[in-house]
Amino acid sequence: MLDFPISLMLLPLAVAAGVGYVTLGRLQSVAARRVGRAVLLAATWASPLCTRGPGPAQLILGLLVGFLGIRMAALGARLTPARAPAAGGIPPAPWSVAGRMLLPEPLLVRRAAPLPRPRWVVARGLVASAVCVGLLVAGNAVRLWHWSRFADDMLVFAEVAIGAAGVHDLIVGLAALGGHQVLGLQDNPHLASSLTQFWGRRWNRLVQGNLDRAFFRPFARRRSYTVGTLLAFTASGIMHVVAVLDAGPPALTLGPAAVVMAFFWLHAIIVLGERGGGVLRGADRRTGLLWRRLRTAMLFAILSPLLLDPFATVANVHGRTLATPALRVPPAGP
Repeated sequence: MLDFPISLMLLPLAVAAGVGYVTLGRLQSVAARRVGRAVLLAATWASPLCTRGPGPAQLILGLLVGFLGIRMAALGARLTPARAPAAGGIPPAPWSVAGRMLLPEPLLVRRAAPLPRPRWVVARGLVASAVCVGLLVAGNAVRLWHWSRFADDMLVFAEVAIGAAGVHDLIVGLAALGGHQVLGLQDNPHLASSLTQFWGRRWNRLVQGNLDRAFFRPFARRRSYTVGTLLAFTASGIMHVVAVLDAGPPALTLGPAAVVMAFFWLHAIIVLGERGGGVLRGADRRTGLLWRRLRTAMLFAILSPLLLDPFATVANVHGRTLATPALRVPPAGP
C-alpha cells in the first residue's frame, strides 16, 4: 500500500499510462489495441485502491486518477483506425499526449460572443466561493446530520452547487480579463429542462466532454444510443466509486460505493426514459418551460443524497466519519 503523500505518484503514472494508451493506436491489430487499452484503463482506475491516507485526500486522489482514465480514453478515441499509421496518419508525439492529458480543453472552448462585464463576473465568483466556504464552516459547527441526514445532504447540495457556480465564474471572468473568451465549467445547470440536458450540455463540461468522446459518441454513431448512454454513466460512476472505495477498508466503503454507482445507473435509466418517453421533444419550448425546469431541479435534488451522502462522509464534511454504526459516537447533550 502506498501511503499519502507518496500515493500522489499515481498522478504522473496515470499521465504516462495515457501516453501508452494513445500510443497503442499505432497497432494495426484491432484486437491487440482494444485489449491493451482495456488493461491500461482498468489498471489506472484500480490504482487508487492500492493507497491509503486521510479520507479527503483519498477522495481527491481517486477523482483525479479516475478523471485521467476518462481523459486517456477520450484522447485515444481520436486516434481512430482511419487515422492510424497504416492508413497514412501520423501518431501524436508522447510529449504532446502528456500535455493534452493535463490540458482542460473542454473548459477553454472559445465563446461565440465576448463575456459582458467580466469584473462583475469575477466579483460574483468570489462571493459565491465565500458563501460556499461560509456554509461549509456553518455546517461543521451545527452538524445538522445529527438530527437529519437528508437536511444535511441538502446543505452539501447547496455548497456544491454554489461552489461550482463560483468556480465557473472565476474561470470565465479571469480568462476574459486576460483577453480570452472561454465557455468555462458549466452552462446554467439550474436552467436544465431535463436530466438529459443537465448531464449532456449544462453540467461540468470538463468531464462531460471527455465522456461524450470516449464512451457515448463511438456507440451513438453506430445508432447504439442506449449502450453509449449506459457506458458513459458507468465510466463516470467508476470515477466516483473508486474515490469512495480507496478512502477506507472495504467493510466500510463497499456499501457507500454501491450507493454511488446506483446514483449514476439510476440517472442513466431516467435519461433513457426521457428519450423513449418523448420528454425531449420540444424540451426548450417556452410553454411549460418553468415547470420542466423545476421538475428537473427537484428530481436531481431528491436523488443527490445517493451521491453526496457517501462523498460527504468520506471527506469528513460537517464532522461526518466513515465508521460502522456501532462505532459512531452519539452527539453530546446540551
